[in-house]
Amino acid sequence: MKRLFAYVFVAAFITAAATPALAGYSRGGGFTAPGYGARAWGMGGAATAIGADESATYWNPALLSHLGEKKLGFAYVDLVPGASAQQSYLAFAMPLKEGELDEPGLEYAQHSLGAIYGNLSLDLSDGKKYTENSLLIGYSYAPAYFVSIGASLGMLFSAGDLDNFDSKGTTFSAGIRVALTRKLSLGFVARNMFSKLMFDSGENISLERAYVLGLGYQLVDQFSLEGDFVSAYGGIARMVIGGEAKFFSELLVLRGGLSALTAGENRSVPHMGIGIHFNRIFIDYNANFDSEEAFENTHRFSLGIGL
Repeated sequence: MKRLFAYVFVAAFITAAATPALAGYSRGGGFTAPGYGARAWGMGGAATAIGADESATYWNPALLSHLGEKKLGFAYVDLVPGASAQQSYLAFAMPLKEGELDEPGLEYAQHSLGAIYGNLSLDLSDGKKYTENSLLIGYSYAPAYFVSIGASLGMLFSAGDLDNFDSKGTTFSAGIRVALTRKLSLGFVARNMFSKLMFDSGENISLERAYVLGLGYQLVDQFSLEGDFVSAYGGIARMVIGGEAKFFSELLVLRGGLSALTAGENRSVPHMGIGIHFNRIFIDYNANFDSEEAFENTHRFSLGIGL
């Protein structure tokens, strides 16, 4: 009966969340910089169904229920090589109340919280500057180990030297994670379900909605694999498969992924990552190898601390 409830819940959630936006209502805009962290991007961003750390507030807030401890994190990336376009993050996540265990080894938190502060800084060619600041607050509830739901509320602010471009706004996203078996998990996230940006010029716009469906498989305790489909702009905008392998009692972690981009210019982007974990310190690095001249290779660094 628990499994049946999970399947029905997932079907209802996806049906409700995937209702298309009115034509012309959402046209994107600012605050669309890539998500937090080198661990997730080392697998191409395949972090919707399995794997939980402080980045879950962005990738799938439902995963916050599977944190084993409090986590503090920092992340940094040069978004465009050769240009002054830096993005930095500060993140924190914590379980609030442990859930009742159905069996040993299935630890989870019934209630969890997370927060991510992000700053995007651009130096424009004419000497002008532009900055975006965002605060994302997430919550997860897990009535049982096999199912958890989560939501995040984002507050957005931008300022710069460009006329009529300062803005503020909010956005709301929601996600679910279901353990179909002990090794197979399903994740779904609806990003920017409700959003509004208000510019100083008086113009109001909505962020582009996106829907992510991920299926993750834990082959053994040391190796996991996940595939994600990202729907945006009226179709499948991105498909990605990523994996993670742990060695020497998780001291060394190797990651890899491949993204197929179908929105705009079609191309494939390889991803790789490495992590070094000792005691309660997590140091992660990621590189994306994009053939698009505007992006080329990007490098991310993350530092996580277990508290």
